[in-house]
Amino acid sequence: MITFGVWPGVVGKDLVRLETFIDAPPEDVERTAEALRDLAEGTQRFYVRCYRSYRGAHEPTPPDPVPYLGDGRVVDYVLGYSSPEVDPDGFSAAVRAAVREVVELGGGKLQVCEEVNVAAPLDGGSPGCYEALGSGLAAALDERARLGADVAIGFNAAVALPGDPFWAEVRTAVDPQVLARLDFLGLDFFPDVFRPVPADALAGAVTHVVRSFRESASAIGIPSGVPMHITETGWPTGPENSEEHQVRVMESVARTVFGLASEVGVDTYEIFGLRDGLSSGPRENRFGLLRDDYSAKPVYETVKRLIAEYSF
Repeated sequence: MITFGVWPGVVGKDLVRLETFIDAPPEDVERTAEALRDLAEGTQRFYVRCYRSYRGAHEPTPPDPVPYLGDGRVVDYVLGYSSPEVDPDGFSAAVRAAVREVVELGGGKLQVCEEVNVAAPLDGGSPGCYEALGSGLAAALDERARLGADVAIGFNAAVALPGDPFWAEVRTAVDPQVLARLDFLGLDFFPDVFRPVPADALAGAVTHVVRSFRESASAIGIPSGVPMHITETGWPTGPENSEEHQVRVMESVARTVFGLASEVGVDTYEIFGLRDGLSSGPRENRFGLLRDDYSAKPVYETVKRLIAEYSF
């Protein structure tokens, strides 16, 4: 069975120039909460993904997760590392505070760093990002043990195939005993988004990426029993991308991953994201299950059906 989750925030900036999209409709907290309650209905656990940035210019999204939690909905807290200088000690202190915040929010999980294998504006563009990952994971595990807390600890990456320098960097930066104690390993991947994939090749491409990610993780000492989490996945709509095709791609990717779940240890699947930031805006604004006015795209009901079918 699969634990599901979704990011309830929206992309409010150009991810290259970091310019704000001033026409993006503001968040309606109650309508967002209503959609989350609807998607999570009947599940025992459902993750609400929240992003925070250490020493970064990114705004917290969502600003306050509390209205979205409860009745089995728990926080998936992402603490990114955006320091302009090498600062593992400062980041470790922030990680410890994040563990305590997750506890205060009722438990859930903490992801240390955000895609250290991707350049700015993600964590790979910050000096000392791998050193921060190693110290941050150790600090998170230590703080959790000190508190006796119900907080799952892990990290993630974008697609990294065998031979990618990312794996060697992680093995160098993270203590082997820390790798052995992780609660999850996250994979962000967006099949057919940044590199088009023919429909008849999509399932095979997804299978290759997921299996290779697991094999590479095992090769650097992450135990095979550590669950894999799909921490971000989705597909944007727009003039060049029909909403009907969004349904086909996202359902095909999800069912392929679920079919591999017992083989590779996937137990969590999180959607990026709930609502378009600007349905008439650039592509990164149009990943939502809902349009920017909160009307449902066809994929909303598809995802809701998948949650009911595969969750526990």
